[in-house]
Parts: sequence; C-alpha cells; structure tokens
Amino acid sequence: MCQSKPDFLSGVRVLELGSGLGVVGLTAATLGAQVTLTDLPEALPLLRLNIAENKSKIVSMGGYAIAESLVWGDKHSDIHKQEFDMIVLADCVYYEDAINPLIETLQCLNNTIKKKPTIYLTQELRDSDIQKKLWNDFSDKLAELFYVEKIPEEQQHVNYRSSDILLLKITKK
Repeated sequence: MCQSKPDFLSGVRVLELGSGLGVVGLTAATLGAQVTLTDLPEALPLLRLNIAENKSKIVSMGGYAIAESLVWGDKHSDIHKQEFDMIVLADCVYYEDAINPLIETLQCLNNTIKKKPTIYLTQELRDSDIQKKLWNDFSDKLAELFYVEKIPEEQQHVNYRSSDILLLKITKK
C-alpha cells in the first residue's frame, strides 16, 4: 500500500489493541495515521517512551500517537466513546482468559452508530496443542459475530509475509 498509495493512512483514526511496545501503532502513525495505542496500565510507561522516541518522525509525516490504558472487557472505558476508522491487533491471542474479554472489546468498539471500523488482525499460528486450541476457540467466537476474510499471502508484501502468520480483515456482521 505504501508504494502504490503513500498517503493511504493519512488522517485515518486507528486504535491498536494490545500494543505491547507499539510497533504496529507507531508504524501507522509514521504513515500519517492518528493512533491511539492501548495496553494494560503497567505497559504504558514503555509505550509512552517509544512514542516520545519516535515523535519527530511521526510529526514529520503528519501522524499523531498517544498511549491509553484499556483492559479488555471493560465496557466503561472512555475509548468506547471514541470513533475509529480502523482497529489493529498483532499477536494478541495467546492467553485463554483473554479470549472472551477481547471478543467483548471488539464488539463494544463496533457498536457505534456512525462507523463500523475495519479490523486488521495478524496472528502467528503456533504449533503447540494449547495454542492451536486457543486460536480455534477465538476464531469460532469471532466468526459468530464478524465477517472474517483471510488476506492471501500473495497479496501481502513479499518481505513481510509468512505461511505461519495469518492476516485477517474483520468487519461487523
């Protein structure tokens, strides 16, 4: 997308769930997006440091990034009152107790009247029995509530695709 349409994220309101160090959200911000990166409260200091370290690049590209706390399943978060064009998640399905709260959060974020954000989820498919079961449980629950489209490998950048990493486009039913 960057090569064919360099401004494709310019001004797009993006929410990243489970940001961790913020690589996905920071990349979007350096491509001009207005990004809210979220994670648990204890992850925010390092996330905010990474935003500060990349601020000049983000600003030079017309982007914006902030870090906010969001506990999945918390239906009272102010984040649910905001409008987003896109939600991104990278490698967030790895913990059984987080599956239902993550699904609930995705539902809440898609219950706005004005917009239904497009969700992009990438997940490494791990080969342990536990991880396979977690992914299957998550996929089944997700498919009950959302349309899930797998983006074929041949449509992904040759340097960044892998047969064991899924890229999904998800929209509300």
